[in-house]
Amino acid sequence: MARTSAFTVRVQGMRGLQQNVRRLKSRELNNSMRAANKKAAEVVKPEAESTAPKGARDAKSSKRYKPGKLAKSVKVTASVKGAQVKAGSAARVPYAAPVHFGYPKRGIKPNRFLFRAMARKSAEVSETYEREISAVVRQHLEGD
Repeated sequence: MARTSAFTVRVQGMRGLQQNVRRLKSRELNNSMRAANKKAAEVVKPEAESTAPKGARDAKSSKRYKPGKLAKSVKVTASVKGAQVKAGSAARVPYAAPVHFGYPKRGIKPNRFLFRAMARKSAEVSETYEREISAVVRQHLEGD
């Protein structure tokens, strides 16, 4: 079962902007929107990497567990509609979800490092996003 983030940024007028972008069908505008979304999410990545649990390997650790691998797996994905900061993958870091959300049956307490990183950087993300979207609007929609 996939879990969703506790943090969502709602931008007033964003739905209308997305509809206008779709109507224009401009590849350059789509790329600019994706880049703006990615730039805003990139603000969270360094904080998430630095606060991700590094852990230490002990005798009970799985052979697949490597200290620091979770921090290295933090990445940003972006689309025209938004961006996400993710950690882990099913193949390389399968323990990312249990570490982040906890696993009570196995005695693993949640360490919500991604949520904390977003909470700490939310003001900076908002400023960056507003600046980037304003630049996209000025460049593509106002100044033709």
